[in-house]
Amino acid sequence: MEIIKKQKNKAYILLESLVALAIFSMITSLLLSEIIHARRWQEKEWKKQEVLLVAKMAVQTRQSQLDLNGVAVRVERDSRHIRVLHNGEEVLYVEKE
Repeated sequence: MEIIKKQKNKAYILLESLVALAIFSMITSLLLSEIIHARRWQEKEWKKQEVLLVAKMAVQTRQSQLDLNGVAVRVERDSRHIRVLHNGEEVLYVEKE
């Protein structure tokens, strides 16, 4: 009888270990996926910030086009408006009152 009882205890310990390992691996994968997601979001924000900085430089130096650090912006101006474009998309629009 003691041999069967010891085997049952070992089986329960093994089962509990497997369940704990499965839970740990799920938590780890969720944590890593959130870290990856946050990093991608941060990279997008850095790219937007870089575009705005290049746009600011182009407006301040009164250039119609500026290509810096791989970021190209185009400035369209008239007497009442300034419009800054990056890859055909409007980044900044200022209108004088």
